[in-house]
Amino acid sequence: MDIDAVIIDCEFEVESKWKPYSHFVNLRFVDITPNKPKLHNAIYQLTKHDDLEIIDYNYTETPITKDTDIKYFDVTIN
Repeated sequence: MDIDAVIIDCEFEVESKWKPYSHFVNLRFVDITPNKPKLHNAIYQLTKHDDLEIIDYNYTETPITKDTDIKYFDVTIN
């Protein structure tokens, strides 16, 4: 199994029990595939609060290649 870095563009539709309308949260970050731990952590962080509910979400993966511009991301090389 190959582990590759990808750029995740994710949009969450969330509702609060105090507001009648949905809100949208957009995130863009570097993650690793196939497990996507940062995406799963973002979902967990949003669902762990009782006053917030995820109505829907979708995401796209963009593979990182040698030509991908990642200058706007904080990347740490260990």
